[in-house]
Amino acid sequence: MMRVINQAKRQSYQNTPIYIFGVKVPRNHEQAVKFDEENGNRLWQEAEAKEIEQMFEYNVFEDHGHRNTGQPPDGYKQIRLHLVYACKHDGRRKARIVAGGHLTDPPLESVYSGVVSLRGLRMVIFLSELNKLK
Repeated sequence: MMRVINQAKRQSYQNTPIYIFGVKVPRNHEQAVKFDEENGNRLWQEAEAKEIEQMFEYNVFEDHGHRNTGQPPDGYKQIRLHLVYACKHDGRRKARIVAGGHLTDPPLESVYSGVVSLRGLRMVIFLSELNKLK
């Protein structure tokens, strides 16, 4: 029964349109092209092109050939990329390239990033001054 419910949720998620600031937002490249054709413009495709152009401008990627023929260098792993779309409050369309980070191995060193509250920091400083610690 749970499997059927999860399949229905997944199907609903895939087919339900997303609206941001009243603009229908695509989930993938095919939908972006389709929405541009329906609207008679190229706003989503231009947002994609701008993001890809910026990635190459900042030398984010190195071309090692087609994914079926090229091999990643030693110490690197090939991961998938996808686009995430959004609409800004002023109507601009935005596309972001996102890497599938869940496909990479976690780093061997610690990845914990602790956060200290200002109150806790003041308490430690107060106690160290009270005990004449440096």
